Amino acid sequence: MRDEIKRIMASIFRIEASEIGDDAKINKVRNWDSLGHITLMLALEDHFKVRISSDNIMKLQSLEAIERFLAQPGQPVA
Repeated sequence: MRDEIKRIMASIFRIEASEIGDDAKINKVRNWDSLGHITLMLALEDHFKVRISSDNIMKLQSLEAIERFLAQPGQPVA
């Protein structure tokens, strides 16, 4: 799943997936700013057929958090 998320991120941020490290976080990846973050959340909702609440949008600020959320979409993000 991580590679799939990275491919989506790369497409949204217009960078190579190889530029996205496993420790990727908002404002640490080129073009992952507040606008890019909202665009990413919408793309993830569409691709994975999930609903991301506004509370979770604020919490999903790293690749790790996104992956955890998508693995268990009904669970709150820590």
